[in-house]
Amino acid sequence: MLFTHRFVQHRIRAIVALLALATVALVLAACGGDSSGGSGSSSDATTLLRQTFTGTHNVRSGKANVQLRVNVSGDSSVRGPIQLTVAGPFESAGANQMPKFDLALDANAQGQGFRAGITSTSDALYVNFGGTAYKVPAQLLDRLKASYRRAQQKGSSSRSQMSLGSLGLDPLSWLKDPTVEGTETVGGVATDHISAQLNVSALLDDVDKILARVSAQGLPTGQSVPSSIPAKDRRQIEDAVKSASVDVWSGKSDHTLRRLHLALHVDVPRRSTSVDLALTIELTDLNQPQTIAAPTASRPLNELLGQLQGFLGGALGGSGALGGGSGSSGGASSQQLQAYSDCIQRAGSNVTEAQKCADLLTK
Repeated sequence: MLFTHRFVQHRIRAIVALLALATVALVLAACGGDSSGGSGSSSDATTLLRQTFTGTHNVRSGKANVQLRVNVSGDSSVRGPIQLTVAGPFESAGANQMPKFDLALDANAQGQGFRAGITSTSDALYVNFGGTAYKVPAQLLDRLKASYRRAQQKGSSSRSQMSLGSLGLDPLSWLKDPTVEGTETVGGVATDHISAQLNVSALLDDVDKILARVSAQGLPTGQSVPSSIPAKDRRQIEDAVKSASVDVWSGKSDHTLRRLHLALHVDVPRRSTSVDLALTIELTDLNQPQTIAAPTASRPLNELLGQLQGFLGGALGGSGALGGGSGSSGGASSQQLQAYSDCIQRAGSNVTEAQKCADLLTK
């Protein structure tokens, strides 16, 4: 049973991750690009999609609501739906400045709930956990700001190089048989509702292009990456996805994305397990003033890290790197936590080096 459960989990993750990637890429494309919007009849579904997913869409502020629901049925240990919601306001703080946002995370799976959040005032960053706000240290925030500025400057100076089209990717090719369903209101705004089917084969073609580029350049960790999806795995993915539909709601006046909904049904190969996934991304109150303020009270982030370390250590029986050896109430000191944080930053994407950082919590 354990082997079956893990096999199902890995297959589900691979298939769902690829299709979720398609949705994220479409949303990113809808936020701006390097080509002008198309023109044509407003009743032309293809034209509406081109206008929505190309061109520059000036989105400075608004409210975001992302909802994910996954139902697993059949031969699986997963019971009940898995639901995840991320919602809250966002607002630009100016060119090359950390944006402002106040996002709340609400997750429920198998009868267990989890709530957290993250707030940015541009000048400060807070993590909300267990009803308490924890302030991110200035040193770490400065690093985040610097990384954000570099990314923004690079995107501004070489926008054409950063576009999906320049990578040989065409998200619009992932949508087939588009149809205009009519005019609907989303968040008080009149929109054109377009429905389409997701062309899984076209999506996988573009995934192969990404893999080929990464394989040619190599990873910083030195690990190798396949230049394409193995033919056997590709066939399994295409066979597993029994249906995949995409609905887009585009503003009638500005052709800016207001809502996107992805629904898919997956049958895990050679297993009596099926997965139904529904992902909705909604943007409302675009370019309207948002109220985003720092928490009235906060604690140092190190306190939260210490609590999490103690919790994980207790769950592991008070042994190992997370348990602090003796399992007593001592926990890691602030100096150890800072050293651990610095080590994780240096390790970057190198998993092996990151794992070694845990030793710093016991020294």
